[in-house]
Amino acid sequence: MGKNEIEIIKYPKIKHVKMFVNEIKSVDNHVHNDFEISLCLKGNASFTVNGNEFSIVEGDVFFINSGDVHAITNVSTNSEVDKKFEDPIFLFIQISNHFVRDYFPQIRTSVFKSGNLKSELSEKEYKILLYMLTEAALNYFAETKYYQLEIVSCVSKALTFAYKSFKPEIINENQKQKINRKSSRLERIISYIDANFDSQIRLEDIASKENLSVTHFSHLFSSNFGMTFQEFINIKRMEQCIRLMANKEKTLLEISYESGFSDPKYMNRIFLKKFGCTPKEYRKKYSMHTEDNVILVGKLETIFNDNEAYLEVKKFADKNELEFIF
Repeated sequence: MGKNEIEIIKYPKIKHVKMFVNEIKSVDNHVHNDFEISLCLKGNASFTVNGNEFSIVEGDVFFINSGDVHAITNVSTNSEVDKKFEDPIFLFIQISNHFVRDYFPQIRTSVFKSGNLKSELSEKEYKILLYMLTEAALNYFAETKYYQLEIVSCVSKALTFAYKSFKPEIINENQKQKINRKSSRLERIISYIDANFDSQIRLEDIASKENLSVTHFSHLFSSNFGMTFQEFINIKRMEQCIRLMANKEKTLLEISYESGFSDPKYMNRIFLKKFGCTPKEYRKKYSMHTEDNVILVGKLETIFNDNEAYLEVKKFADKNELEFIF
């Protein structure tokens, strides 16, 4: 994702369903009103949802509820910078809560508990789920004949597994509106931070904008993001440092100030805590690797085109022999 972490989802191919494949180093905290199913095609990652951390490995399917604040981090980047080429690859399927609403109106007011579906299903059910997700994706990226019907069928089946496994709460419309207001508030907070983290930014300023006391805002923030306001700002600034490192003309001192750090020594401490190395060491190790002569440092995620996405999903399906389960 880019500078703005509010995700306004559009559906370019089929109404109420969007699919894409990403190679991920880090995806910032963000929130959207769609359900999201993520299939790890390769590698390991850490999901943080409403402050709770989940370990994800290849083959896991993680379900994220509408309105849950979530972020993704490559596990290898937490300790060893050298593991550059092990960035995980994910298939993401985003589903509007208006999907199949004419037939199942409860989808509009369903509240799930985000979690790993692999731990909730039998081996046979899970194999069927993997088939449904990959079959939907292959049809989506290739736009095969009747692909719309294939996608609706497969995604509906995947959602059925989620309903049976997580047994969501079906709330009333007033409760749903309350949740939507909270999501909107979190979106505004993220948006304000994105626009201002590279300059002076204070918790008190955002609390005032939201008409909340500092104490209330601090509790709201930590309970939904799993970290303090200052820790969140430091991560934003560190990730901006990584983006700016792609410009070899910029010095680390310039990068530090342009990312919002008032003291380069403080930036060093943040990098050491997160990556186990200094910004200088991080930049040097990443800049040693190139891909088509493009410096890779600075890239936090790569979105594949339809052809590349199809090949990644097909590779996973073939490896797991999913085409032979029926």
